[in-house]
Amino acid sequence: MDAANSSPDQEKGEQQPDELPSLSDKDNNQETSDNVPPMPSPSQHEEETRHTLATEPFQPILNVLADLERDDPKFAFPAARLVGLYRRLWESCVSKHIDGQKLEQSNQILKEAGASLRKERDGLQLYHKKKLARLRFFEQALESSRERLISLLDDWNYPYNANLAGLTDIAREE
Repeated sequence: MDAANSSPDQEKGEQQPDELPSLSDKDNNQETSDNVPPMPSPSQHEEETRHTLATEPFQPILNVLADLERDDPKFAFPAARLVGLYRRLWESCVSKHIDGQKLEQSNQILKEAGASLRKERDGLQLYHKKKLARLRFFEQALESSRERLISLLDDWNYPYNANLAGLTDIAREE
């Protein structure tokens, strides 16, 4: 009878590690999925950081649970379940924290890129304005030169037109 009563408790005690979300199982699953054709995935360093931040705070508690399982298996199972829930909650918080940091870094990079692009745009606009001003100056200079050239050509084609008025005055005086 004691063997029958202790057997289910021991089974529960043996199930306790299965009830807790095991990060090593998750990491193994992620590693096998990383061998599939490359998809955007966190770097190895991020995974190590995520794993360390998620498991490190629970190491002392897991040691206490192991001791509790040997001493009182009936109490160890609910305690392990509660610790498992807290651990999952903690893992999600760590994951959100790391994702938030990555977003902040990406946002900072985008801000810097935006500032660089605005600076480049302003430089290009200033360059464009200078080129337009220079083009207008050349257009005005060309128009002025064209008018002078036309005037010179008119004088060359009809050299006496300008002097005819003066010549007619001289002829009248004579």
